[in-house]
Amino acid sequence: MKRILSAIILIPAALLAVIYATPALYLIGVAALGSLCLYEYCGLIRNMGIRIRARFVFPVFWLLLGVFGSKTIFEWNALQETGTAIAAVMAALIAAFLAAVLRRGLSMRERALALMAETLGVFYFALFLYPVFSVRFEFGSTPGLQWTIILLAVIWANDSAALAVGKKFGRTRMAPLLSPKKTNEGAAGGIVAGVIAAVLLQRFLFADLHTVHVVAVSILAGIFGQLGDLAESLLKRAAEVKDSSQLIPGHGGALDRMDSLLFAFPIMYIYLYFLYQ
Repeated sequence: MKRILSAIILIPAALLAVIYATPALYLIGVAALGSLCLYEYCGLIRNMGIRIRARFVFPVFWLLLGVFGSKTIFEWNALQETGTAIAAVMAALIAAFLAAVLRRGLSMRERALALMAETLGVFYFALFLYPVFSVRFEFGSTPGLQWTIILLAVIWANDSAALAVGKKFGRTRMAPLLSPKKTNEGAAGGIVAGVIAAVLLQRFLFADLHTVHVVAVSILAGIFGQLGDLAESLLKRAAEVKDSSQLIPGHGGALDRMDSLLFAFPIMYIYLYFLYQ
């Protein structure tokens, strides 16, 4: 019941934000959501015994995401966009190394582990959350809205169907060490459900999108969404916890809800950028 009630609140809120938020507000919302995920990530890393520093990772994450999103908000040209993005990435890496070198009170091994964990966290969320913004606004206002809604529908249908099919028909474990309850049958059912959801949306609401592209994107998003789920499971198993937090009743934490999208949005962005435009 908690899971259902949370979904009733969160799904309309997400759709309203996708439909009505301006680029600046949308980027702020993505940054806020990413901050929640990063906070939970820091908790997982600390559970592994690594002394990660929130005061370093949050400012660098906000800087990177702000720079990446500014190209759309301020309409930079290609040279400005590329140069600024590269400079921001280099600055983040230099800052990470300098922070580790100058850190006191830790052994060299502890500094190196913290450096790797902090760098992974910053780039994991900045690079994988930026496509949430770019898909919505960089491919045109209307197409961006349509593709974003399709992706959300694919992931939501995928998650629900994978759980239901896995419980009913699941026999073969997909990744026993990472996620013992996930099955190949459930994964296949989730991908099929995602394709059906995407095609129905295309047929009845977004007829100007080509069916072949919709099917291709929904299959890729379904596959990579499940890989994103497994990626977070790796972190949780290493941290020896079931959920990233208890923020959302019945669903766990923000990272538990975003893990699939963190892999699905980048693969959609890559597809649209190279194969759809």
